[in-house]
Amino acid sequence: MKQLNELNEKILASGRKLEDWLCGKTEKKFIPLYSSADLRVSNHKIAPVDTNIFPAGFNNLSEYFRNKASGLFSDYFHRNYPKVEKILIVPELHTRNTYYWENISVLKSILEKVEYEVQVGIVSDEFGMDETVFKASSGEQVEAFKVMKDDHRVFTSNFSPDLLLINNDFSEKCPKTLRDIRQPVEPPVEIGWHTRKKSIHFEFYNMLATEVAKILDIDPWLITVKTVPEKGVDFDNPDDRERVAEIADSILESLREEYRERGVSEEPYLFLKSNSGTYGMAVISVSNGDDIRTLNAEGRKRMRVSKGGKPVRDIVIQEGIPTSLKLNSDTVGEPVFYMVEDKVAGGFLRLNRGKSELENLNARGMEFTYMYSGDESAAKDEPNKVIQPSHELVSCIASIAAGYEIEEILREGGCKEEVS
Repeated sequence: MKQLNELNEKILASGRKLEDWLCGKTEKKFIPLYSSADLRVSNHKIAPVDTNIFPAGFNNLSEYFRNKASGLFSDYFHRNYPKVEKILIVPELHTRNTYYWENISVLKSILEKVEYEVQVGIVSDEFGMDETVFKASSGEQVEAFKVMKDDHRVFTSNFSPDLLLINNDFSEKCPKTLRDIRQPVEPPVEIGWHTRKKSIHFEFYNMLATEVAKILDIDPWLITVKTVPEKGVDFDNPDDRERVAEIADSILESLREEYRERGVSEEPYLFLKSNSGTYGMAVISVSNGDDIRTLNAEGRKRMRVSKGGKPVRDIVIQEGIPTSLKLNSDTVGEPVFYMVEDKVAGGFLRLNRGKSELENLNARGMEFTYMYSGDESAAKDEPNKVIQPSHELVSCIASIAAGYEIEEILREGGCKEEVS
């Protein structure tokens, strides 16, 4: 933790240099309206391990951070869409996931708090009814209306929005209903997981983090994460597992050398992940190539499909970062931060009592608890829940990297497939 304390001090002491770098990037690049970053914080480094451009989980933010998010959304819309008054939220279709609908309920209230008129609209051919009520985990009822389209505008039976806010990552395909419409759409539907690649995102993130490291005069290794893509992998095929195992062993040997150079006594390990996907699906951790060669039926099943039943064939092999964050003595955690543009709106801790510091915590058994801004009174009593400058910085870099990623996707034409 000493290295991270020194990193926090260097960030605070960087003054105008870091601020000028951030301003230069955000002025020149498209930054997504909102995003979230899952961080791993160890005793020797800190880095994001996933960045979501259509974040769910606003219900896990404290009231303090919900109010902060309201102000940041208001500032963004007033600068970019000053005439917007009505916003349509387009959600996922987790009809039985009450926690997701709690997220939608809270996101709606965050926008209504700054005097926007907000409705929830469903884009789906399978959604036949005009109106459906979904139950949120708090017991709140979330009304949702079928979205229709005519003359390049979308609307519901009783609502004509000025802007669409997407909270659906469209993992499989890009919806035709939301293409070629006159209303602005934030973030662009072209950048769902049907087009995104983790490997591209982390390539941009590591490039930007290396620039920041130079400004701070630190070892870039402290805030980067080694990420290697591999295509055409079928984990049920022994030859494919052997190929991935050999790559993994090579990466692990490289990490061991990096650990030796920096005096890190721990053994390195890796995560294998789908190159396109979210919700913690299609993720396993390994400590050597033999873990892949001898992957059991459960592990092979886990790496077979990602969200929406999408087959996994392209993966990333990513450096594992053990979490050093613990609550009590038996519960490991990792921070998750929510951004509006490049600014941290708030964060919370994902906890999982059933997992070790080496494992994926975005899995069954996870819980959530609030984090605090440094100026909140509660922060004094629970210092391990306080947002640090390093947390904010790497989350900010991740949001800018998402902007680079979006620009590349849009240059290449965005959606490759469309559905009604």
